[in-house]
Amino acid sequence: MTALWIVISVALGVAALLGTVRLFLGPSILDRALSVDVLVASAMTGLGAYAAFNQDPTILPTLLVLALVGFTSSISISKFVARRPEEYVPPQSTTDETGTGARQSAPANGSDGSDGSGGSDGSNGSDAPEKEES
Repeated sequence: MTALWIVISVALGVAALLGTVRLFLGPSILDRALSVDVLVASAMTGLGAYAAFNQDPTILPTLLVLALVGFTSSISISKFVARRPEEYVPPQSTTDETGTGARQSAPANGSDGSDGSGGSDGSNGSDAPEKEES
């Protein structure tokens, strides 16, 4: 019986250690939520094994509370993640491959779909105000 208790303790200890590593290293909130679920499940399994080996039914209310807390936290985190806006995607840079900030010029042959004459009012065809050169 003692050998079985040692095997269970080692397995739960390894699971808790891996869950803790994922908790600290997890790149997203979902990874961290999953690791908390692993830790709660490991604790519940350890308490259940203790109650079974020692024939102690007083642990059962604690197991019920842990199950409720684990379930509620999983649902809360999933609703929080579902309501988050999509992650910010920065606009593409207008710099060239060298990183100098030089813009690439538009093709001169009109292959961009315009006739090259600008707008009908003599403007450059964009809605943005023209910048004055200094």
